[in-house]
Amino acid sequence: MNTSTEAVSSADKVDSKAHSKSGGAWTTRLGILCAMLVLAIAGIGFTQATDTGAWEYWLFVVLVYAALGLWKSVRSAKQAGQSIHKTIIRELSHWGILVGFLAALLMLERREIINRDSASYFAVMLLALTCCLAGVHIDWLLLVVGISLTLMVLAMAMLEQLSAWIIMILVACVAVAIFYFKSKRDSSAAKGNK
Repeated sequence: MNTSTEAVSSADKVDSKAHSKSGGAWTTRLGILCAMLVLAIAGIGFTQATDTGAWEYWLFVVLVYAALGLWKSVRSAKQAGQSIHKTIIRELSHWGILVGFLAALLMLERREIINRDSASYFAVMLLALTCCLAGVHIDWLLLVVGISLTLMVLAMAMLEQLSAWIIMILVACVAVAIFYFKSKRDSSAAKGNK
């Protein structure tokens, strides 16, 4: 009888720890989403403001996105008991391919095969595609970022400058709202399953 009471007490402690971690994980993921979107909006601003297309900044953004994706994948692999080595290789390959394509794009721009504006838009679209693919295969958070990046680039390409900035900020807000409601729904579903 004592053993079953201890087991129930131990299960309750584990359950409460998991619940408190999920609340902390939710705010961490929201912070990551906001940081990624702010980096993207700043990058589009830098791209428009500089003569070089802000290549160094976009490389920095790719490295930050890759680090965040790697961190999330390794964490998920540990929780699922999967091979961390394979996860790291997969993530580095995923983001390394993007860096290779960005290098090819930079070469095309430097040889004046395409102009700076086109190269900048292509670079952001490649980042958006990479994020979308990571979102499909790794974590839906990156899918939200990829779709947001795509909408931001389309807004910048088609709209007047002021209205494009308004659209980009609205897209970022919608992305955060989607994340918020999906996370709340997931946590409600998890509570309902208990």
